[in-house]
Amino acid sequence: MRPVFQPSPEDWPYLRRLGWTILAAAAVVVIWRASNMLLLAFGSVLGAVMFRSAARMIQRLGLRNHKAALVLGTLLVLTFFGLIAYLLVVQFGSEISGMLGNLPATIASVERGLATTKVGAAIVQATHAAAGGATIAKRLGDVLVGGGEILVNFVIVMVGAMFIAADPRPYRAAVILLTPPPGRPAMEHALGEVSAALRLWLKAKLLAMVAMTILISGALWIAGLESWAALGLLGGLSEFVPYVGPTVAMVPAIGLAAAGGGDLLWRTVVAYLFVRVVEAYALTPGLTRSVVKIPPALTLFTILGVGAVFGIYGVFFAGALLVVAYVGVRELYLRDTLGEDIDGLPD
Repeated sequence: MRPVFQPSPEDWPYLRRLGWTILAAAAVVVIWRASNMLLLAFGSVLGAVMFRSAARMIQRLGLRNHKAALVLGTLLVLTFFGLIAYLLVVQFGSEISGMLGNLPATIASVERGLATTKVGAAIVQATHAAAGGATIAKRLGDVLVGGGEILVNFVIVMVGAMFIAADPRPYRAAVILLTPPPGRPAMEHALGEVSAALRLWLKAKLLAMVAMTILISGALWIAGLESWAALGLLGGLSEFVPYVGPTVAMVPAIGLAAAGGGDLLWRTVVAYLFVRVVEAYALTPGLTRSVVKIPPALTLFTILGVGAVFGIYGVFFAGALLVVAYVGVRELYLRDTLGEDIDGLPD
């Protein structure tokens, strides 16, 4: 006699599908509720890639001891972040605080000026539809005002990055062991490709941020705009978030130029047009030659989508998340599952 609570053989397929559905739903709920923690964990992975990339650079310069190179690389990265913090807080702190504090009002003022013409009104409407208009600026201002939260999150990310950078093998091995045995070689290869892609992406971003800081500062200085150095720094740092970041960082300069009157606004607009032309035709092709090629539209909508799901903090990591997802899909699905013969990272 079959026990009362034992399912019949024909019920097992349904119960198995039901169990997997419940597990998948539970995983989605956990990811949603723990989204901030997962972003911090991903930030730690990104930080570990920075530390180890700096260590590789130091080793190529002649230091053979890996641990010493890792310590020096970590100190180098932390010094770089410290320099940025000094510039943002001490050197240009009052200027940047005032500009960002007035950012929503500046955007509203620019919108009112543009809305006086049909073309301007269409531009304002398209901007609201594509990027949320002043909502992004307001959220960005709220995040920057919460300096304490940013500092705590930064410390958590850096400490986690130090642990991962010191010995990434257990984390890498855990991901491989959680993969079914037939797929472990493909997963190991994909992890290597993702790591290499992130290193190249970070290198390109660093060079772009430095170059754009110099270009924007120089162009705004020639245009005669006050606070050109602070605005150049903001413009350079905004390059970490493609498309959306530079657009938002440009608003304070346009607002200051509009408030200055005369032909300052047009000189500022021309300065930014010149910078973007140089970036598009000279800087970007050279920097992205060895970086994984991702279609611009996919990058833009991924940033907006990640920002809508995870908030403004997600926007900062959207570019790196897209690199991981893009390379992962290419290696694990297109190449390994479908057997497509596609190119990997450039040599």
